[in-house]
Amino acid sequence: MEQELSQFLEKELWIFPVVTVLITLAVNRGIHWLLAWRLRRLQPGRHVWRHALVDSIDAPLRTAVWLTSLALIRQKMMPRGTQPLADHFVSPALGILAIIILVWFLLRLAEKAKQNYLFYIRHRNQETDETAIDALNKMAWAFILIFASISILQQLNVPLASLLAFGGAAGIAAGFAAQTLVANLLGGLTIYASRIFKIGEDIIFPGTNLAGTVQNIGWRATRVLGWDGKPLYVPNSLFNSSNMVNHSRLSHRMINEHILLRYEDYDKVRDIIQEGNRYLSECSNLKYFVFRFDHFGDGALKLLLYAWVQTEPAGAFVPFAEFMKAKETLMLALADIALAHGCTLLLPVSSVYLHAGAQSQPPEGLEGAFMPGPAQPMIAASVPPDPRTAR
Repeated sequence: MEQELSQFLEKELWIFPVVTVLITLAVNRGIHWLLAWRLRRLQPGRHVWRHALVDSIDAPLRTAVWLTSLALIRQKMMPRGTQPLADHFVSPALGILAIIILVWFLLRLAEKAKQNYLFYIRHRNQETDETAIDALNKMAWAFILIFASISILQQLNVPLASLLAFGGAAGIAAGFAAQTLVANLLGGLTIYASRIFKIGEDIIFPGTNLAGTVQNIGWRATRVLGWDGKPLYVPNSLFNSSNMVNHSRLSHRMINEHILLRYEDYDKVRDIIQEGNRYLSECSNLKYFVFRFDHFGDGALKLLLYAWVQTEPAGAFVPFAEFMKAKETLMLALADIALAHGCTLLLPVSSVYLHAGAQSQPPEGLEGAFMPGPAQPMIAASVPPDPRTAR
């Protein structure tokens, strides 16, 4: 019976591929159903690795089943040794496809594990360093791709010793041609190693218009969402050659303002300063403060308020809205203290008085020119400085 079946299959060669394809379809359908059923019973917020494994293995495993079917069909239709040309090309091709499927699975596993872990952390309301997680994910990708490259070269019978010797000479030439690219790669590694900032933090480059929130740290550039809503792509080499301020790690914000009083209110300055310091000492959101008479200004007495505003509890990031609210409360409270002592607050203006005198005669040759009459007080307003941009 077995001999007759073997003779029948040898005569009807098309039956074996058809049966193999049908069996492959059935196996693929069963694998997909089984993995989908298992995936529904797993939660990414609780089963981080199991969910990532089941979710990432579905498509690569079914592709591997098809590759196995093709290998069986090839072995049946063209046994090894009967077709030297096919053995020379088909066998390495199948090996390379198997490596690609394995790499596909490993890359999917790394990406799914990263997403599940971030979901797990957010689900539990825990803090994590997303920059470090992103760095580990990129390193996993790099190791997997290097492994794939070496394995494919071995399948192609490329001698690795010659390749390394050639790569050393070519690497020197490529290094000179790609200095900027190498500098950006080293800058990206510096960011991951030193952790000068992480995803979600605000950074500022003093003296430039580069400022915003870090969205992604790539191999070549870092994407920063500017505070005006425009995305910025900053080359990583810039972080090794320029000063940068991590705005999200500041411990306090600074107030440096003057309160202007009339010279006629000189006798009330000491009482205002004493009461103002008493009020400031009771403020729990001040890390440090100075409220003193500063100097005799042009047309006004200047009281200086210098203070560091911090959040409660101390040491946390100070949002700009909270800082402005605290600054408003402090400035208005000190102004109310001055008004309660009968003082008058002055605007930052200069008063110029032109005294009336005898009509002066116009210079010779300007008899028809306009000459001012009796002088009246004039007020020339000074231009206030632009408010400091901050977030």
